[in-house]
Amino acid sequence: MSQTDCTLKLLGITDTNIHLQDTRQDSYGKGSRRKKYLVITAELTYGLKRCPKCGSEDLRRNGHKLTHIHVAGPTGQPVVLELNKQRWRCPNCHRTCTATTTVVNANHTIGNNLSMYALQLSSQSLPLKTISTLTGISTNSVQRILNANIHPHASWKLPVNLCFDEFRSTQNSMSFICIDADTHKTVTVLSGRLNKDIKEFFLNQYTVTDRAAVKRVIMDMNASYRLIVHELFPNAIIIIDRFHVIQLIARAMDQIRVQCLKQLDVHSREHKVLKSHWKLFHKAHPNAKHTYYLYGLNEYSTEQNAIDLGISTSEEFKTAYQTYRDIHDSLMSGNFQELSTLITTYQRNGSVLDTAMATLRKNLSGVINAATSPYSNGPIEGVNRKIKLLKRSCYGFSNQANMFKRIYQLTA
Repeated sequence: MSQTDCTLKLLGITDTNIHLQDTRQDSYGKGSRRKKYLVITAELTYGLKRCPKCGSEDLRRNGHKLTHIHVAGPTGQPVVLELNKQRWRCPNCHRTCTATTTVVNANHTIGNNLSMYALQLSSQSLPLKTISTLTGISTNSVQRILNANIHPHASWKLPVNLCFDEFRSTQNSMSFICIDADTHKTVTVLSGRLNKDIKEFFLNQYTVTDRAAVKRVIMDMNASYRLIVHELFPNAIIIIDRFHVIQLIARAMDQIRVQCLKQLDVHSREHKVLKSHWKLFHKAHPNAKHTYYLYGLNEYSTEQNAIDLGISTSEEFKTAYQTYRDIHDSLMSGNFQELSTLITTYQRNGSVLDTAMATLRKNLSGVINAATSPYSNGPIEGVNRKIKLLKRSCYGFSNQANMFKRIYQLTA
C-alpha cells in the first residue's frame, strides 16, 4: 500500500479519483481567529464523456477549480483539503461543470465526515465554541450543520403512558415537556407551559381516538395540569409522582423542625440533634440496634434514640414526623387503603402540615394511583437533568429554537 493511500485512509477519504500531491503546515484566518492547519494538496479528476446539462458528448477540459474543504483529521489539529477539481466546458450549451466527490456535497466547503463529527460532539452537550475549536470551523458553520441535520418534530404516534413536567428554557421562561413513560422518548417540547398552549398542541396534533387511547398521565401536583388532563385524555388516570408526595410532607416537617430550633437553647442536646442530624428524620429505616458516635451531639447513640430525643421537644413536631413516616411507609409499600385513611382522617392542628395534607387531599386519587402503580416521573426528571447540564455547559441559550434542537438531539 502506498503512502498516499495510507494518508487518504487516515482522513477517511475513499474516493479513488482523488490523487494526493503534497502536505504542509499553514495558517488561515485573521487576528485571534488565525489557526494552524494541516493542508493537504490533492487533485480530483476522472473521465467525463457526456455533458450533465444537455447530454452532448463533445466535452472539453477547461482547467481546474481550487477549493478548500475542511475534513476530519486523525489528530486534534484541523485539516484542510486543498482540492483542485477538474472542470469541463460544453461547446454545445456553453456551460461548464466541475468534478464531484463523495467527500463533500456540491457547493459546500465542509466535508461530510467532519459534519458527522460535529454532530457527535454536539450530542455530548458541548457548547458550539468548543465544537468549533475541535473541528477547526466557525461556530456559525457548526450551527448551520445542526440546522441542516436536526429537525425537531412531535411524536407521530401518541404513547399510552405520558409524563408531564416543565423546565426553565430561555430568558427565565418556563417551557413544557412531555415524554413517553415507557420508552423515555420525547413526545413534544413546547415553548410555553400554559394550559391553552398544551391544549392547542394535543387537540391539533392528535385525533380523538389517539387521545382516548392514553391510559396514564404521570405528573407532579401542578393544579393547572390536573384541570386539562381529562379534557384531553378522557380515559386516562392521573398518577402523582411519589417523590413529590414525600417531598411535600418532608418540607412541611422541616419547617416545623426549624420553628422548634428557634425555641430551644443552642447548647441543649435537643437543639444539637435537630440542627446537626436533621437527615435522620428523613431516613426511612433508622437504626435502633447499633450505636454510632454522632458528631455535633458529641456522644454515642443509636439513630432511633437521637430521633426520639428530637421529637420529644414538641408535640407538633412529633405529629409531623409520625405523619411523614406513616405516609412514606404506606406509599412505598403500596398500601393504598392505609394511605387513603391517613390523608382523609388527618386532624388539623394549626401547623404548616395542614396545608400539605390539604394538598394531598385535593390530589387524593392521583396519590392513591401512585401507591398502586410502578410508574413515576423519574424518566422526565432525568431528561430535565440533561437539559440543565446542557444549559450549564453552553452557558445558557439566547435562541430558544436552537436550544430545542439540542434538546431534541439528546432525547429523541
